[in-house]
Amino acid sequence: MQKILIIMSHTGTWLSKLIRKVTGNTYNHVSVSMKEDLSEMYSFGRRNPYNAVVAGFVQEHPRRGTFRRFKNTICQVLELEVSDESYGIMHDIVKRFYEERTRFKFNFLGVLKARKNINYQTSYRKFYCSQFVRYLLVCGHVITDDFFGKVVTPQDFTRIPGVVTVYEGLLRDFPLDRLPQQEGEDPSEK
Repeated sequence: MQKILIIMSHTGTWLSKLIRKVTGNTYNHVSVSMKEDLSEMYSFGRRNPYNAVVAGFVQEHPRRGTFRRFKNTICQVLELEVSDESYGIMHDIVKRFYEERTRFKFNFLGVLKARKNINYQTSYRKFYCSQFVRYLLVCGHVITDDFFGKVVTPQDFTRIPGVVTVYEGLLRDFPLDRLPQQEGEDPSEK
């Protein structure tokens, strides 16, 4: 058995506040990590911490990029045990997405239609964050294609059988014993 982590987050940007107001959900972004220290998180989101419109497949880190810029990001980290086979399938998908990351785009229209409970996806090269994590779990045979309703939100991942919350709080305060210190980083700056 292997472990994957599903990270739900809220950065506090004007866009995330608007999404929270519309949906009523605490968290409006979700990422997946196959490393317990969250040193490699993957999702669909902003490629540039200063521009929400330039978006697509991204590798995230709790102390770099967008999460470094938005230091007060809150999160809930879920842990899920999966079979070695499921882990291998998901790992291979993430690796392929990362190698072809410039070819993937953010599904802006899908997010807008999701507000009306409409699942919209025209291409397997366009996702929003929840669609991507759902896609990984379905391809890895962790959940069935019909496990969620028409539209999946970050909070829906808490309903997966066997999922356990291992951390909730500020992303920057994720336990240091699980997260390696970055070169040149002063732990007293926390």
